[in-house]
Amino acid sequence: MALSLIAASIVVRKALGQNRTAGVMLMLEKFFREVLNDQLKNQDLYYEAFSGLNAADQVIAADPCKLYVLFGKKPSASTVDAWLKGSDHATVAAANGDVVAKYLGSGGGGREHPLIFPNGLSLATGLTLGCHTTVNGNTKSAAADAVTGFAIIGAA
Repeated sequence: MALSLIAASIVVRKALGQNRTAGVMLMLEKFFREVLNDQLKNQDLYYEAFSGLNAADQVIAADPCKLYVLFGKKPSASTVDAWLKGSDHATVAAANGDVVAKYLGSGGGGREHPLIFPNGLSLATGLTLGCHTTVNGNTKSAAADAVTGFAIIGAA
């Protein structure tokens, strides 16, 4: 199955169309203004929102791709740490992900972070996301602690 890419302008509207912290907005705007326009020449991209990682892994792409942005937000009432993991795999998020971001629970609920790869992180097989309770395990985070967000990818 090939990626269904859409115009970069639509991806920009989807990514910036929600309330985010000032720092996150600044980073995303800078990525879109500088990297997308200058380096990627407004190439078509793919935007995929994710949630429910407490119940199952979510396949973002089952084909080779490049990851440009992985944005995650922790539920504001969360008190337990969670690890958002992206794996270079077409169906599952591995216990030791290829891209891992820790989201603090204690004192960290509601935090949001964008991971940005200006040149694109090449993934040979695809991208599957999961949210786990430890950095090197595969126990799913509880719904109250699981990270939600979006990924922006492009063709390999």
